[in-house]
Amino acid sequence: MAFSDGVFAVAITLLVIDLRLPPVEGGDAAIWDALLTMGPKLLIFVFTFIIIGMSWLGHHRKFSYIRQVNSGLLWLNLFYLLTLCLIPFATGVLSEHGDRFAFILYAVVMTLVSMLSAALSAYGLREPFLANRILQPGVRPDMILSPFFTAIVFLMSAAVAFGGRMKIAHWILLLIMPVSAFFGSRTRKAA
Repeated sequence: MAFSDGVFAVAITLLVIDLRLPPVEGGDAAIWDALLTMGPKLLIFVFTFIIIGMSWLGHHRKFSYIRQVNSGLLWLNLFYLLTLCLIPFATGVLSEHGDRFAFILYAVVMTLVSMLSAALSAYGLREPFLANRILQPGVRPDMILSPFFTAIVFLMSAAVAFGGRMKIAHWILLLIMPVSAFFGSRTRKAA
């Protein structure tokens, strides 16, 4: 868990590196204008920060039920962390270019992260890995379905972007919040 936490911390920290105020001259008004032009970058940063944060919370919740690991679970977690490390890169590409390909790259990376999180839940939340804590009915399916449906939302947004409907693709991403909130609240109640 310490290694995983470190990777999450580095990934979330690397997001802020792309947030640089362009050189400005002219005082407060020029700085304010420069900040306003950074609006899309800031929005992408905040959205991605929240997604990584929710992933970290889910990862901790998942591993609170796991008492032992094997090489398969460790490798699956390693591949999950590998894709997680790609998030700052994909976010940087999206915030710098913002075109269709950049959006699709971002959505595909996020889809992979979410699918691997679902796979971690499916593989690790079963015997012989479970801790002495009793896994309440519905917790395992919810911990699989939450990242799975998040992946579906990202994949849908990528497909819509591929079709050239960028505004709709952006709006589709907002579905991630209610999906995560729905499954997250069910998991917290069961725990």
